[in-house]
Amino acid sequence: MRKKAIFAVGFCGVFLSVFLMFTTTILAQNRPSVIVLLVPQLTREDIHMIYQSNAFPLLKQAAIGELNIRTAVSLKDIHNITTISAGVRAAGTEWGRYAYRSSEKHAEAVPLYYIHTGEMPSGLRNGTILLPYIPVLMENNEQRNTGAIPGLLGETLEQHGVERAVIGNSDVEGKPSRLGGMLTMNRKGITPQGWIGEETLIHTSLFPGGKKTDYPFLAYHIRNWKSQGKGLVVAELGDLERLARHKNSLDTKRYMELRQRVVEEIITFAGELALKRENNQRILLLSASLPDSDIADKKRMAPIVLWENGGDGGVLTSGTTRQPGLAANIDIAPSIFVWLGVSLPPAMKGQVLAVDYTFSHEWFWKTAEAIDYIYATRPAVLYPYVGVTIAIIILSVLILFFGERNERIRRKWIRWLPYVLLFILLIPFFLLLLPLLPGSPSPFVIALLLSAVGIGISIMLRRLPFAACFFGVGLVSWLPPLLDGFTGGELIRRSYLGYDPVIGARYYGIGNEYMGVLLGGSVLSVAMAGELWRKNACRYIPALLIVICIAMVLYMAWPQGGSKAGGIFVFLAVLLYGIPAFSGMVWRKRYIIVLLVTGIAAAGLLFMVNYQMADEQQSHIGRAFAELMKGNWPEIGRIIERKLIMNWRLILASIWSKLFIVSLLVCLLFIYYKNEQVRNITKHYPYFTAGIKTISFGALIALLLNDSGIIAASLAILYALVPLLYRMIDNNT
Repeated sequence: MRKKAIFAVGFCGVFLSVFLMFTTTILAQNRPSVIVLLVPQLTREDIHMIYQSNAFPLLKQAAIGELNIRTAVSLKDIHNITTISAGVRAAGTEWGRYAYRSSEKHAEAVPLYYIHTGEMPSGLRNGTILLPYIPVLMENNEQRNTGAIPGLLGETLEQHGVERAVIGNSDVEGKPSRLGGMLTMNRKGITPQGWIGEETLIHTSLFPGGKKTDYPFLAYHIRNWKSQGKGLVVAELGDLERLARHKNSLDTKRYMELRQRVVEEIITFAGELALKRENNQRILLLSASLPDSDIADKKRMAPIVLWENGGDGGVLTSGTTRQPGLAANIDIAPSIFVWLGVSLPPAMKGQVLAVDYTFSHEWFWKTAEAIDYIYATRPAVLYPYVGVTIAIIILSVLILFFGERNERIRRKWIRWLPYVLLFILLIPFFLLLLPLLPGSPSPFVIALLLSAVGIGISIMLRRLPFAACFFGVGLVSWLPPLLDGFTGGELIRRSYLGYDPVIGARYYGIGNEYMGVLLGGSVLSVAMAGELWRKNACRYIPALLIVICIAMVLYMAWPQGGSKAGGIFVFLAVLLYGIPAFSGMVWRKRYIIVLLVTGIAAAGLLFMVNYQMADEQQSHIGRAFAELMKGNWPEIGRIIERKLIMNWRLILASIWSKLFIVSLLVCLLFIYYKNEQVRNITKHYPYFTAGIKTISFGALIALLLNDSGIIAASLAILYALVPLLYRMIDNNT
């Protein structure tokens, strides 16, 4: 009986053990997991080159996109990875590269960790990864007031019981560079398990530096970790980084051959993982940094590739960018949380990645190239425009002040100046229509085309009376951008005066450039409408201003439209100031108080409506209002600080500030030295005078309330100054 009992107990034990192992394996396979392949120095051109070869069909099944890698400091890899781990733009430190495995030879990771943190790492085991210099990383972000918490990604996963592991490195010639661990570590700089040392490399004399990634080693451990139920595995593939260190010592052709071979190995490795991926498993390939040559060539967007179940192909996007094919580095951590079924911590500002299947890969390649081209050539288009505008304003002033001394020179210049002044105000309209042209014309071709068309239209407008001429100029300046904005903003999105996704300050809505154009153009058209139809104008002109300003405010407040908080206040201010200015009402305290309360209430209502929308539909206005409602005053302070710093930098260094200063000085000169001529114009054109005052007031509000407000103010003030110069020159002919 005793033997039978022992046999029965043993049999049951074996059966239960096998059953538990089988159950654990099944559960691990069904548990969601994410594999992140981190590749420093990988570019979109690398991916496109492999894509075109047709030798990697699994690449065509992935969702592709490009990633804005803007951080709180620069585009350097250490800042980008810190930003990804925090879910908000952060600042890294070179000490963040020096992570070690607890058992790594010659590293003495545990003593180093104790020296720098004053603590012994908890839960230490043979494969634990330690970042001894985590206090330096934390302090760096605190001093810069970024609001970032390095390691928040790993910390949150740890709190929800999601296991993490990291493997691979970008070590170069004995100098550690272990970026992957920053994505898996918790706030104490600890990753439970990983391999990040020499064991992940193979020695070869056929590759510069003599070391390469050991892909079979990585594949073996990733496969084991998946069977153990690891939720997040990060693999750092550093061969492009190692190759880049030897670029200057290699022939260009040979360097490109080796680079292509490395990229093929990376895509092959990713493809094998994608081919064997299970349900609820996602494989995310992204670049940690870009080569210096790409950054110098104005190519500053990094590639991102996602394999997931549910569909093939498509392009990546997110609620942060709202542009197909574009995402931001702050979106990576929130996406990992959602994929693993973990709730997002409030400190993260990114949105979840999504796949848009309505756009093809071919569309993405063309669009990405167009974005790069616009970013690279924008200075060559806008700088001459602003420079010529400043020169024409100064020349007009010189003719008005000193032309009387030389009648022949005055008559020679004064003939064509009105045409050029008209042309200056038409350029924003032409730049809006420029994306309709096929291909990517060079800045020189753009200049020729704009000059030919602009001068031709200016000649036709010149034949019209003053009021009719600038009524038309004002109308085409604000109506087409507004209509485009309400229909998706496709033209604004690709205009040289539109926002720039490469910089990453704005991805959707309307930027300060066209906000200034809308401000100046709309008020100018209202003023000239009053001059054209003076009979009963004091009745309907304020009504017209109300209708236009309400339309502008609704557009600025609409999350799918302008999404411009500063624009809401600017046009409310224009409305409050413009009604008495155009109607001739006397400013009374009661009127001012009522209008201020009404304006603030209207703005608050619009913000509240935005706030009530779902997270993916909210604009940055709604998210900022959410922070305000939660009482997150440090974040509100950081938002205000960023806006003030940005505006101050632009005022000090931007060419737009020079345009604004020149315009302001010209206005002061007219007030003090051409007072009689200005008074004569204001006497004959009362509604134009009201328009000048309203535009100037709106420009001042735009300057004070917007980051980059100097741009909006500079463009808006042109719609007051240029018609004034035009009229004064006409009076001198």
